[in-house]
Amino acid sequence: MSKLEPIEYDSILTQIASDKVNRLKTLLSLISCSLTLFFILNIFIYQQSYAVTLLVAVGIFSFLNWFLCEDTLPIVSGIFIWTLTLLAFFFAWNIEGLYDTSLLAYPCILIFCAMLGSRLLIYSSSSFMVLSIYCLAYAEYTGLLASPLADFADWRKAHNMALVIVIFAFIVNLLTKDIDRLLERLVKTHINTIRNKKRTQKRALTNRLTLLPNEIACAQYVQSKVFRQNQAEQLSALMVLTLNNLNSINASLGFDVGDKLINMIAQRLKQFNEEHAKVFHGSNNQFFIFLDKTDYHDIEAFAHQALQTTFFSNYIEQYEVEVSACIGIAIAPHDGNNYDILLRRAHTALTAAVQQGHNQFAFFDLEMEQKSKARLTMLAGMKRALEQQEFELFYQPKIELSTNKIAGVEALIRWRKPDNSIVSSSKFIPVAEASGLINEIGLWVVKQAAADCKAWHKLGFNQLGVSVNASPEQFKKGNFGSLVLKTLKKQKLDPSYLDIEITESLFIEDEKNIQAQIHQMVSHGVSISIDDFGTGYSNLNYLTKFNASTLKIDQSFIRNMMHERNQYHLVDAILKMSQAIGIENIAEGIEDKSTANILMKLGCRYGQGFFWSEPIPQSEFCNFLQSWPKRRQSKLTA
Repeated sequence: MSKLEPIEYDSILTQIASDKVNRLKTLLSLISCSLTLFFILNIFIYQQSYAVTLLVAVGIFSFLNWFLCEDTLPIVSGIFIWTLTLLAFFFAWNIEGLYDTSLLAYPCILIFCAMLGSRLLIYSSSSFMVLSIYCLAYAEYTGLLASPLADFADWRKAHNMALVIVIFAFIVNLLTKDIDRLLERLVKTHINTIRNKKRTQKRALTNRLTLLPNEIACAQYVQSKVFRQNQAEQLSALMVLTLNNLNSINASLGFDVGDKLINMIAQRLKQFNEEHAKVFHGSNNQFFIFLDKTDYHDIEAFAHQALQTTFFSNYIEQYEVEVSACIGIAIAPHDGNNYDILLRRAHTALTAAVQQGHNQFAFFDLEMEQKSKARLTMLAGMKRALEQQEFELFYQPKIELSTNKIAGVEALIRWRKPDNSIVSSSKFIPVAEASGLINEIGLWVVKQAAADCKAWHKLGFNQLGVSVNASPEQFKKGNFGSLVLKTLKKQKLDPSYLDIEITESLFIEDEKNIQAQIHQMVSHGVSISIDDFGTGYSNLNYLTKFNASTLKIDQSFIRNMMHERNQYHLVDAILKMSQAIGIENIAEGIEDKSTANILMKLGCRYGQGFFWSEPIPQSEFCNFLQSWPKRRQSKLTA
């Protein structure tokens, strides 16, 4: 046999030995039964000593059958072959010599040697058989045994029988060698098959990037652990850890840097691999950690430690890469008693952790699942709403404070359900952003707003433009600017009539990618407004980088400025700052004349709020536009 891996080779040898044991047991049983039959048939024919010999042989073979195992196989094989050989010679010597039928057992014995795979027994037993034949011939020649034929006939018979035994032994030996070679090839093929299967299984259960066990391995491991611990009434935890900003890193620094970062995090997490903790790498930015035989205190402490692996500075090539993570945790058996349920609920908890902010973890509770189901129901409803045109745009005018003229219009999306109930955007937009459906909804808003703006122009309000809100999610694909310009072209609306309102949260996304899209739109005439200014980062540097032409002061400042001095001074500062850098300003949430007057004195040019009009549907807004010249004077004197 060629050299093979010890464990694999030993397993094959064990199987071969087991087969030989079974084969020899069959032979022993068969021979014992045959000899027993001879004993019964011939007890009255042969002398008593022959019957005793048969009985002793049966006893020997029965003992060998009991004594036989893989460890005693060589010894039992030798005793079996030599007992049969000597038994055949014994009967030939005592009965008819060379003419005794017991010598017909010699070829069978050689076949038995081949069946047991022992060439040593073939050589030794065949040599003895040839020697025994000549011994019988000599005995007959010298008169020790009576012979019915002439002297030379005994020697001729001995020569013929010896030649037959030699040829038969030679053929059996060749067959045994061929069988061994075939067996060796089969063993090699089997070993290679096992190796390939193991390699395939290992690849199927291993993440190629980090070489950690993957999600399939996690499912198998967790399921087996949870099953055992359910019986032992022990707690275990499945954690899902996700790297929050990996997509931004890949987009800005390249996938090579992202892969190296994942490997760095994986190496740190590997340190947690121990008897009661196991780390797995699922999708690109997700890791799974399973803790068994634990309690809530240990789980919480472990979650803190796992999050800390992302706190270190990550120096990759020439970059210092910062990454944050969140963890969702499901506890077995309380949150589920199988892998699929635990994984789903750990992901539900992960969603809650991500909503809390960076580097947070959350335990699953049933309220989360109810919220998750509600989000899924709402998401399905929004997809249906897009298909069945249930979304509707409401419009609110932007007023020039000094003249009370309508200077612009903001489009606000609403969801009018079949029962005529209206769902506010604050309830369904976050779900749309999380699911990616915001891209389709946002594009529909631009298309519908452009069409409605064209309708205003046909009514004679040619100066009016429309503002639409854009989510940071819409910029992530990198084609938002192109889609907006294509939509305007299809609607035949000049880009100068469209204003895109973005929030300050957009500033923390991929700056270069977003800046390029905004520049693309601005270069064609689209204007950019910063919505809810003052509630986010309020970085003045971004105002120029993102080509902002207007600041919209958040309504929370406007509503409180009449009662809180600090808010008043803050609004005053924002207005002066916008004037200093040459950016227009709009105050949101104006609900009365006194607030409008104070803002106008502070230098605010435009206002928006319920004082003039709440958001109303397109049909009502067209009537509002036509009636506004008459109502404008009353608002001035109110």
